[in-house]
Amino acid sequence: MAPVVAIVAVGALAGPRLGLDSGTLSKLAYWVLGPAFMFSIFSKTELDSATAGRLGLAAAAGIVASFAVAYVAATATGHVGKPRSSVLMTSAYGNVGNAGLAISAFALGEEILDRASVLMLVGMISGTVLGIWLATAGEHGGFVAVRRAVVSPLVIAAGVALVVNWADLAVPAALDRPTNLVGQALIPVMLLTLGLQLASANSVRVTGSATVVMVAKLLVAPAVAYVVASALGLDGDSRAVATIQAAMPPAVFCVLLAMEFDLEPNQTTNDVVVATIASLVSLPIVLALVTA
Repeated sequence: MAPVVAIVAVGALAGPRLGLDSGTLSKLAYWVLGPAFMFSIFSKTELDSATAGRLGLAAAAGIVASFAVAYVAATATGHVGKPRSSVLMTSAYGNVGNAGLAISAFALGEEILDRASVLMLVGMISGTVLGIWLATAGEHGGFVAVRRAVVSPLVIAAGVALVVNWADLAVPAALDRPTNLVGQALIPVMLLTLGLQLASANSVRVTGSATVVMVAKLLVAPAVAYVVASALGLDGDSRAVATIQAAMPPAVFCVLLAMEFDLEPNQTTNDVVVATIASLVSLPIVLALVTA
């Protein structure tokens, strides 16, 4: 956790003083660094499809469980309509990119990145689809959310890379080397961006909605992912990375979706920040348990 916290802190402290724009860095990561990273990882991965499928199922189980718990708890505490939709999105959509990749690599080694990337894809696609669907349920059909998620540059890059991998095609050095170099910048840039985005938050407080998010995302999701991963025959680093990614706090992208679609942006921002701070306590515990 220490290297991740240090880089996030640099972004939070130095970014505003240097006039850095989190929106620009987010776009750089989304459109350039992320696709390069995904192509670099999946064009060379030796991860078998069976393991990838089981990892995806474990991730999906954690997402479904956190969504279900958040729905019941949010409804019981009087959150309906958009406030409840905000809780559901932040409970189900984890920060599997900004922090998840880095923490997985630091805890388990660079060789885990192909499995962590599979989990990132599952979390990113399902989170984006869910977030857009919740925000636009009264205006657009579910197809709009699915289309926006599937045509994202990271998913396209991963798809092209998998075709290259399965066809056993040789990637020319003129493409391979710059792609690898650019892709290596993704994790530090995403962590710096996370720091900038957290620094831009105003006052934060532990509210009823934030409490629901913390329980669903930081406790329920990793517990279910661990159990399902074990039931599917995953163990060792594979089970560990599935649990670690499931234990990530809400994705900062939830805030962007909330602002874009007017889905309780103030509540969403507060809940994301509170859960991220709380994860500084929960994540070390999860890491200790899965790496023991």
